[in-house]
Amino acid sequence: MRSFLSFARNLQCFNSIKFSIAQNHHHQALKASLSLSSPLFTDQIYALFLKSGHSLDPHLATTLITHFSKSGDFSRSLQFLFDAQPPDIVSFNALLSGYAQFHLTPASFSLYWKLTCSGLVPDQYTLSSLIKSCDRVLEIEIAHVICTKFGLNSTPFLVSGLVGKYAKCGCLESAAKCFRECLVSDVVVWTAMVNGCAWNGEFLKAREVFVEMRGLGLEVNEFSLTSVLGALWDVEDGEQVHGLAVKMGFFGESSNHLSNALISMYCRCGRNGDAVKVFDEITEPDIVSWTARIGAACYGEEALEEFNVMRSRNLEVNELTLINVLSAIEGPKLLGSGRQVHLLCYKMGYSNSMVVSVSNALVSMYGKCGMVKEARLAFDEMVCRDSISWNSLIGGYAGNGLIGPAIMVFSWMRSSCVEPDKYTMASILDIVSNSSSVKLVMQIHVYLIKIGFMSDDSMLCCLITSYGKCNSVDEAKKVFCETEMTNVGHLQVLASGAVNTGCPAVALELFSSTRSSFIELDCVLLSIVLKACGVLTNLRQGMAIHSLALKSGIGRDSFLESAIVDMYCKCGHIADAEKSFRDVCLSKLAACNAMIMGYAQHGRHQEVLRLFKAMTEFDVKPDEITYLGLLNSCSHAGLIKEAQDHLSSMLLVHGVAPCLEHYSCIIDLFGRVGLVEEAKRTIDQMPMSPDAQIWQSLLSSCSIYGKLDLGKVAARELLKLQPENDSAYVLLSSLHAKAGEWEAAGRLRREMKEKAKHKEPGYSWVELGGCMSYFLADDASHPMNYDIYLNLASLYQHILPLFKLEEDSLSIMDF
Repeated sequence: MRSFLSFARNLQCFNSIKFSIAQNHHHQALKASLSLSSPLFTDQIYALFLKSGHSLDPHLATTLITHFSKSGDFSRSLQFLFDAQPPDIVSFNALLSGYAQFHLTPASFSLYWKLTCSGLVPDQYTLSSLIKSCDRVLEIEIAHVICTKFGLNSTPFLVSGLVGKYAKCGCLESAAKCFRECLVSDVVVWTAMVNGCAWNGEFLKAREVFVEMRGLGLEVNEFSLTSVLGALWDVEDGEQVHGLAVKMGFFGESSNHLSNALISMYCRCGRNGDAVKVFDEITEPDIVSWTARIGAACYGEEALEEFNVMRSRNLEVNELTLINVLSAIEGPKLLGSGRQVHLLCYKMGYSNSMVVSVSNALVSMYGKCGMVKEARLAFDEMVCRDSISWNSLIGGYAGNGLIGPAIMVFSWMRSSCVEPDKYTMASILDIVSNSSSVKLVMQIHVYLIKIGFMSDDSMLCCLITSYGKCNSVDEAKKVFCETEMTNVGHLQVLASGAVNTGCPAVALELFSSTRSSFIELDCVLLSIVLKACGVLTNLRQGMAIHSLALKSGIGRDSFLESAIVDMYCKCGHIADAEKSFRDVCLSKLAACNAMIMGYAQHGRHQEVLRLFKAMTEFDVKPDEITYLGLLNSCSHAGLIKEAQDHLSSMLLVHGVAPCLEHYSCIIDLFGRVGLVEEAKRTIDQMPMSPDAQIWQSLLSSCSIYGKLDLGKVAARELLKLQPENDSAYVLLSSLHAKAGEWEAAGRLRREMKEKAKHKEPGYSWVELGGCMSYFLADDASHPMNYDIYLNLASLYQHILPLFKLEEDSLSIMDF
């Protein structure tokens, strides 16, 4: 039907041309020939036009040049330009615009010189096209000089183009200079500067420029709001811009770009639920809207569902859409869907050498689905690879615990003359640190020195973190001490690594020894040190850090305030935690979360509910940690129905997607009350793959309630994820023993011995005079061992009469 209608229109047009020629209206015939999209036919009409004695006037020449330059047919466009009698500035501008569209910089400058040699004076449209065609700094600077020569360097139309070009080439200083030299305050110029700052990652600067623009009273438009939204990482700022856009009535059928920017901002800030709400308000979402909506999906299933809806509306899929879909697919459950999307990539020509970014997403997708062979196959099929391609394959191997192949690919990458970037080295450091091999970290350390990356702060931090993960805090300290220009950031990473690897006392020692080296205290560093105090239940040191924070004037930082509350809770001083919390504004989410977690740890469920209700009354939106505290509290209180209600309301009411930790609380709760089968059913229905902690929780519950069959399943899955987990053997052996299967229990014990596994002994500790002392069962290694046991014996003599009194009372009750 469509082909028939097209044929009918072409026939009608042909008849119209025939009639115009018969009437000697060759100008109209030449214009009408353009609608047939047949260059050869237009050539024939043009030849007839010239043969009939007509000359090409500049106005008709401009129409022809515009038509052919849009399709990249510059040989015809150039012919029409010089056939014009005489060519005017508008004709030249039409061809310049075409060159700019295809970024043909040499051709643009060549045409510009011909224009000036013809005695014509360039206008702002001429120079605008010249600027648009530039892609290198030197070319932009030449265009800038030409603008200055003709006194147009303060024309907003041109300044915005120069600012944008300088910014895209990474010359933000030149962009700022050009911006400040503009004598006319125009919203287009300010918007270009905001956009340029955001493009170069100067998000704070972009925000400052926007605020300054508002302060000058300039009227903002949709484009300026879209630009500043791209620079916002604080959701509160984003909400203010959202409110301003609503107030100014910018939302409607023609405002998709603003809505799309809002969706991206909310996703970037972790508020996917709000992003979905913005999308739902768009009347006619375009492909950019749908791509952003797919990126806002909390789970792979949701992303695939939205992708299918989009395709049903006959919208053309682009590479960004495919990348977002592929990025959302992970886990064996979605492997089939991932393969279907892969097939679609082939069908649309978006795989292999055609679009490298899509091929990179395919490699990453197969890696996340556990199909490393298919990830390698997708990688091998790529004709062109960039550093991201190699990083994706390395990440795929690493994510599946294949450390050896990941390092082999890294070696292959180096032998292929592909220079590893910071992201590659950060991935490799993460891989080797997960292997707990200090030797491997040392080898990467040597390589970092060789390629000159040790001067980079991010690499130093990654290296210190890797040594910390390998329980080699001494090596991490050595890297820190050997660094010429140490800063607070390095100390933060070192202290954090010490806390996370079970050496909180080292973090406190580092803080004390290096405190004099830094002029200003850092709230992040104090938060880490307070966490160490909480782990050690070192109340005295924690109170000292609290006082230091107040004295230094940084005690009002939201994260530091939450760390103070958390420290008091972990030290068992809930009253001091409440006192500190009362000094904090209730609208601060981090402090509320710390207090909720503290109440949950102390079994005060009613206080948890009371605080959660107060948060909603003050319009404080809960996040993942808030709900984690709620579910933990329900788990400790054994409240199944209430916990399930909270889990359901997370996404529906507040747009917070449940993650593994939330499901872990529910599974732990079911296990506590003996509903082990329900716990297993929840694991099967989870939208993501369970981790080792979840299987460990289920195995513990099976051990308590004697569920042998489920226990075997949990132990098998746990050992798949953590083959070195000794507790899996101990719990399963105990489960077999409870069921009377002594032979199986004995076999597991023998297997533990053969694999040289032993149960990690528990220990206690006490701090005295700033020094930590650790004790194992029957430990006699302490220097003050004799005095300790002497005091224990004395305490035993005081306790013994109480035991006798209790026994006598029980005897009387029995009688």
